Amino acid sequence: MDGNNNWRPAPGQQAEQPVMDGRPGGDWRSQLQPGYRQRIVNEIMDTLKKHLPFSGQEGLDELKKIAVRFEEKIYTAATSQATLPYLDR
Repeated sequence: MDGNNNWRPAPGQQAEQPVMDGRPGGDWRSQLQPGYRQRIVNEIMDTLKKHLPFSGQEGLDELKKIAVRFEEKIYTAATSQATLPYLDR
């Protein structure tokens, strides 16, 4: 180690790009197909409807809110596309 703790690149050098999903500078979240997350929310909804009691449109709306929040937590916690548990399908 040269003892230089300067975090800025030296003149003439480029700053390193963050590496995401194996591609320099790539944003794996932008690689997901449009509508993909909505499809996952719909699948979560189907599972919730099978296992939780609900009645009427109000109950359905509440399940939808739960599904959306759950998917959002998984999506934001993922550090790469490979860590999304629902991409294994």
